[in-house]
Amino acid sequence: MKNKLPYFIIAVVVMAADQLTKAWAIAKLKPVVLLEVIPGFFRLVYATNRGVAFSMFADGEFDARWIFAGISLVATAFVSIYLLRTPQGKIRLSFALSLLLAGIVGNLIDRILLGEVVDFIGFHWRDEYSWPIFNLADTAICIGAVLLALEMLFEEREAKIESDGQAAVTEENIQPEG
Repeated sequence: MKNKLPYFIIAVVVMAADQLTKAWAIAKLKPVVLLEVIPGFFRLVYATNRGVAFSMFADGEFDARWIFAGISLVATAFVSIYLLRTPQGKIRLSFALSLLLAGIVGNLIDRILLGEVVDFIGFHWRDEYSWPIFNLADTAICIGAVLLALEMLFEEREAKIESDGQAAVTEENIQPEG
């Protein structure tokens, strides 16, 4: 556990930043709803989401708050255990898991306390195209997922190189001399 402490600290810092920025959004953006930061490209927009990523299932007839919270609790436990069991030298993997953990818990806190997730970051191209509104927890989840996928690719590549190297050595030992 001691060698994993830095990764849990990263998770707590990212989660705290997420919660602080959401509190700011509630206090400052909720009354005005929209603040154009870079006209035609970046704005801060107060929005809430009762669903999951990109507001999927947000318009359901039943309140799925506790279902999503339960799923988040299971994901939190899974990611925490995976992080604790990750070998010490796996820095990229541990960092990816710490970001996933921070994002999952950040949005879980919103679901439990507010019944919905607070979003406020918005990118758009003029008023023609816009990306769904998101928050720091969502960003941590996305970055963590990309890093996790890259780590899996690196591990697969390293395993193939190692496997090919062992096969070459075995073939050299089998072939007769001279």
